[in-house]
Amino acid sequence: MQTQRANPSNQYAAAHSGSGQGERQVPDNASESTYRSGFGEELPVVVYQSVLLGFVAMLAVAWLTFGSAAATDLDLAVVTILSAIFLLLPIILHRVAAAHAEQPQPDLKRFLASGFETATGVVSARQAWLQIALIPLGLAAGAVLIGLIYALTA
Repeated sequence: MQTQRANPSNQYAAAHSGSGQGERQVPDNASESTYRSGFGEELPVVVYQSVLLGFVAMLAVAWLTFGSAAATDLDLAVVTILSAIFLLLPIILHRVAAAHAEQPQPDLKRFLASGFETATGVVSARQAWLQIALIPLGLAAGAVLIGLIYALTA
């Protein structure tokens, strides 16, 4: 583990760092952080797409499993509209921020070879991607299992 000076502009990292002197531990396999302060500038587009894929898969499974009953159509339509709003707002914000960004979006190869700064320190980009995508993809896998159980017991 190497010791790296915390960015003074990140008050949370400085206040919650390991030694209390603005230092934090950095894993040896994580190189310099690619974190940038603009909304949506710190990750390649494919990371955002993996999150979107998880939520879209969950909705698709819900429609395939429960869409055949007339009683659930209104419920599924409301969930779909709310999900679309929930997913489209960050996409719109990302596109607006990308249009005004001073630096281009990081490419996937460079991102995977670097580190990613979190509130608790720098982790490898692969670990950051896994942490970001784990919840939506886990929920999609759970929806598939619920759909299979429902289909097998109906």
